[in-house]
Amino acid sequence: MPDTSQLPHLLKLLDDDSETVRQSVAQALRAFGPYLKNELAQLPVPPNEAQIIQIHELIGKQKNTSESRFKPGQLVKHKRYGYRGIIVAVDLTCHATESWYQSNLSQPDRNQPWYHVLVHDSDQSTYAAQTSLEADTSTEEINHPWLEEFFSDFVGGEYIRNQRPWLT
Repeated sequence: MPDTSQLPHLLKLLDDDSETVRQSVAQALRAFGPYLKNELAQLPVPPNEAQIIQIHELIGKQKNTSESRFKPGQLVKHKRYGYRGIIVAVDLTCHATESWYQSNLSQPDRNQPWYHVLVHDSDQSTYAAQTSLEADTSTEEINHPWLEEFFSDFVGGEYIRNQRPWLT
């Protein structure tokens, strides 16, 4: 878990004019993953509403960067386990708990994109690191019971993602 004592300093940098500083702030805030909201609320002086909006906008902008190799709707194959799947959502860093992460057989770098994948011919979803996946060039459709919940069509070997959010 990142150092929570740095949060007040990061909040002060939200208005910085430097794009480099803002990118660094976004990266530092993203490192808190799903715990950011709770950690901000526990500060002696929590962020005001305007700062919360700035944080969401800043992190949202960063999520649209080209850091991720795969996008929602893209077919992938797991390099180690060989299963096929479809990307349903992307996290630019691992948002899993430390206990979940440590319980895995391998621990790929947390500071890379991680993907929520619907696994072909099962009712399972997985959370896989970018380095664990490769593009599936078969263009064959995926069979999964949640497919219609998150995708509207299959065109040219890719699924069209609808607006329904992936709940993590």
